[in-house]
Amino acid sequence: MKKYWKSICISLLVLILAGVLWGGYIYKVSQDNIEKKNICQDDELIAQLIEQNINPFSKFKFIKKRNSDCNFLLATNKENAIKSKNEQYCSLLDSSTTSIILLVNTYVNEMYDRENASKELRITTPLMTPYNYCPQYFDNMVDLVRLKKRLGL
Repeated sequence: MKKYWKSICISLLVLILAGVLWGGYIYKVSQDNIEKKNICQDDELIAQLIEQNINPFSKFKFIKKRNSDCNFLLATNKENAIKSKNEQYCSLLDSSTTSIILLVNTYVNEMYDRENASKELRITTPLMTPYNYCPQYFDNMVDLVRLKKRLGL
C-alpha cells in the first residue's frame, strides 16, 4: 500500500490541476465570447451578467462595454436611420439612454470621476441626434439633460 500511496497522490494532484486548468479555459472562452458579442440590446444576457458580476471592477467593465456597444450601434445605423427613418432603430435610443445613465452614475457615485462622466455624455449625445424622429427621443434627451444638471456636469 505504501508503494502505491505516492503514485495515488501524484495522480490525484494531476487530476485536480487538470480540472482547474480546464475550468480556467472554459471561463476564458466564455469571457472572450461575451467580449465579441454586442450586448447593448441583449436584455437577457445583460440580466445574467449583472447577476454574475459582483466585483466592482467587473461591474464597471460590463457597464463600459455595454455603453461602447450602444455607441457602436448608434454610429453604425446612423445612415440608415437618417435615410429611412425606420422605427426599428428607436429601441436603440432607450438602450443607449439606459447604458449612458448607468455609466455616468457609476463614474460619479462610485469612482468620483466627473470629468470622464461628462466626456461620456458628450460622446453619446451627438450619436443619438440622428434618431430624433423617434417618439422617445425627446424624453430620452430630457432625461440626459436632467442627469447632467443634477450631477453638475
